Amino acid sequence: MIKATGKQPNGRILLTLGLSFKNLDKFYAEPGDTYIKIDGEQLGLPIDVLIFSGETEAHMQDQLDKAGQITPETKIHVDSKLKS
Repeated sequence: MIKATGKQPNGRILLTLGLSFKNLDKFYAEPGDTYIKIDGEQLGLPIDVLIFSGETEAHMQDQLDKAGQITPETKIHVDSKLKS
């Protein structure tokens, strides 16, 4: 996996994550059980990043809820074109 940060022309910071075929194969083979956590401090970010997989957007939301990752402050956006 490649992790990188950089400033975009509009001034916003872009977090770039490059997943290898091995990473993607693991996500595909183990939906719901595969997590990649990025330590934001390592990249000079004020946040950490979590990448995970699931069968559907609803399944992934359920996973987050069961893991206690959804609180009243959580903002979730699912593109309506991708909902399944």
